[in-house]
Amino acid sequence: MLTKRVCKRIQLLCVTGALVGGLALSGGTAEAGPRRDAGAQALPAGVYFQDEGTVQGWSNYPQKPQKQGVIRNVTTPAYKGGNAIEAKQTYINEGGGYHSETVQASTQAVGQDRYYGQAVYIAPDWRFHNQNVTFQQWSPEDPEGPWELMFIQNDELRIGGSGGISANVAKVTDLRGTWIRIVTRLKFHATDGAFEIWVNGVKKYSRTGVTVLPKTSNTVRWSSGIYCTGWRENPPAGPSELSVFHDQARIADSYRLAEPANW
Repeated sequence: MLTKRVCKRIQLLCVTGALVGGLALSGGTAEAGPRRDAGAQALPAGVYFQDEGTVQGWSNYPQKPQKQGVIRNVTTPAYKGGNAIEAKQTYINEGGGYHSETVQASTQAVGQDRYYGQAVYIAPDWRFHNQNVTFQQWSPEDPEGPWELMFIQNDELRIGGSGGISANVAKVTDLRGTWIRIVTRLKFHATDGAFEIWVNGVKKYSRTGVTVLPKTSNTVRWSSGIYCTGWRENPPAGPSELSVFHDQARIADSYRLAEPANW
């Protein structure tokens, strides 16, 4: 018994020393970076977060969709691995938010350069209409609020929001019923920032050497799902039930690592 107690005390001292040493080497400061649960599999070098199509992999699990929304694991359609996330919303004839989302907290801080990749899928019979259907967004955290959104409106992939960067990025006319690979680069800097977007391996949008900063906070979170923005004040211009599917989400330090086709 005495031997076991001594061994346990030695193990505790070793773990405590390692933690203290790590804080001393890093200066004891926190920054946006990889957040893993104990026992989680180590990520490849240069990768800060990844999820292979499960709601359990995000920091806001268990998710709480608004109204009659759904956020769940499905086996089809799937981009890789036989599973994906369905984000679904149903109009119930009232105003307010219609959000079904997964969220990863503190994914990036001012001064950092990150690439956000994922594959998204809309049904073959998706009806194009002139209402914003957002499927991912980046939001300041403290205080929080919408900043830059990526959405489908008519037959276009667009970005916009209070961050001051708006553009029609690409046509998705012929991409219904297919997995659309999207990588977004955000470099937060007051004068040398960057905002770039690749769609299915082709760079479709690029602004570099400009101001790119979250407006109210030093850090942002990444949210992915469905946001039927137009339903806040108006009934649906298209179907009253919509789903966007998500798979192979990753945050990394390069386009190569973030591209869903590469891992």
